[in-house]
Amino acid sequence: MFTDTTQQRRVGAQALIPALALLMLLGTGCSEKETTAPQEAAPAQAPTETPAAGKPADTQTASADGLNIYQKSCQACHATGAAGAPKLGDKEAWAPRIAKGNDALLSSVKNGLKAMPPKGTCMSCSDDELHAAMEYMVGQGS
Repeated sequence: MFTDTTQQRRVGAQALIPALALLMLLGTGCSEKETTAPQEAAPAQAPTETPAAGKPADTQTASADGLNIYQKSCQACHATGAAGAPKLGDKEAWAPRIAKGNDALLSSVKNGLKAMPPKGTCMSCSDDELHAAMEYMVGQGS
């Protein structure tokens, strides 16, 4: 049969699997800024859509930025509920967080909370970008 050393190796390898899975999951949330070489900026294009009635253009831009940051850096955990993250759109899970107010919620985003590291997985995000992602997620959960 197996020697003690073989069994110890098997048990040790099995213990590493969850840790490696978590690292891979966190790695998938890295933003493009963090994982790709700098590229030349594309020429600016005129907007193709006009702002919706009653909704300022800067609000739409922030919403689009929030969605993009969510997709690149947040959804790995917030789409699946990994490590206890509240799922996007889960009103019951988001309600107590929203009740604390935007300042407290943004503080949690910037400093980390429980299993979520500071800035989630977007280490290169500015405060404005983190705020946009937070606003997008809160909007989906309220």
